[in-house]
Amino acid sequence: MSHLNFRAFAFWVCVTCTVLIPASVRACSVPVFRYALERWASDPYQAVVFHRGPMSEAQQAAVKNLTDDGLAGQIHSNVSLRTVDLDQNPGPEFLALSEQLKVTTLPWVVVRHPDATNVPVSLWSGPLAESGIKQVLDSPVRKEIVRRLASGESVVWTLLEVGDPQKDDEAAKLLESRLAYLTTVLKLPKLDQQDVVGDAGEQLRLAFSVVRLSRKDAEEQAFVKMLLGSEPGLDDIAEPMAFPIFGRGRVLYALAGKGINHEHIDQASTFLIGACSCQVKEQNPGVDLLVSADWEHLIVPTLSPNLDSQTVASLPGDSASGSVDVKSGAARTSPAESSAAVEVVSFRPPEKAAPAPTPPGNAILIGGLVVAGLAGASFLLRRKT
Repeated sequence: MSHLNFRAFAFWVCVTCTVLIPASVRACSVPVFRYALERWASDPYQAVVFHRGPMSEAQQAAVKNLTDDGLAGQIHSNVSLRTVDLDQNPGPEFLALSEQLKVTTLPWVVVRHPDATNVPVSLWSGPLAESGIKQVLDSPVRKEIVRRLASGESVVWTLLEVGDPQKDDEAAKLLESRLAYLTTVLKLPKLDQQDVVGDAGEQLRLAFSVVRLSRKDAEEQAFVKMLLGSEPGLDDIAEPMAFPIFGRGRVLYALAGKGINHEHIDQASTFLIGACSCQVKEQNPGVDLLVSADWEHLIVPTLSPNLDSQTVASLPGDSASGSVDVKSGAARTSPAESSAAVEVVSFRPPEKAAPAPTPPGNAILIGGLVVAGLAGASFLLRRKT
């Protein structure tokens, strides 16, 4: 069955709101996946180290490995660190957490999901040891996903296998064949020169790929738990699952079992390669994964520095998005052809111009219409449920 719950319906909230925003506000022409890669910082996971009294030098060094300064500066992970001395009367929140975990060996580390995910269970907990920490912060599959996203791929689909070879192979075949077809019919948006620097529009490319992940892979247990924790109820589904990952390691939502079909693959892909309909990350669907990547050095900027000062208003699938009718393959716009062989190169950004002020009347009208859009999306969610 299809697993498109509240997180997926957040997509329709965004769509509803952007439909209602007045056309006088200039739309953003940058694809969602590229805007997310360059401008959306990942939500931090929370690492808490419990200890009693001063830690030894070796223990302090192990704690340091949880930060960007640790492991010779190689981590660069989206994790925030807090040490809690249980002898120093910590707050009730941390006392309750230590009791819940039944901490007996100190120092003890617990890694929790970002607040934005509302996932109540911990991602991982265990004694302060470098081997355990490394597996939580990074893994071979996550390294490969980071490599592909940083190289300019639009979306890396991760297929979480259920362990049934027939089901897993069928899901992989369907996903790979549909994505191959979409690369022949989908088009990137026609970029507005105000939104990019130099000839960036000629460098962006449309590319999808698939990574298969076994639930039993010992090196990937933290990653598997992250994916299954990205939405409520995924743990209970004994089917292959497909997760579209974009930006800096952000999962849009999960497709499970029969939900891995042409319609849902098309919907996710079209949205992610379409024109960005909302710059505010928190108002878009998705959950950030814990990955180790120095994004600021991996990414070559292509977006104009003026872009952040502009209000975005475009509906995925309209004339600005560059999407197509995936059944007929008829393009709605005629942007430059994408090429999987093109690499992103560096550009010199133009001088920053002062942003145009937004008329007060538009701001009030937009606010009211956004509220109406949220109410309408809530009604649709109740009907779908």
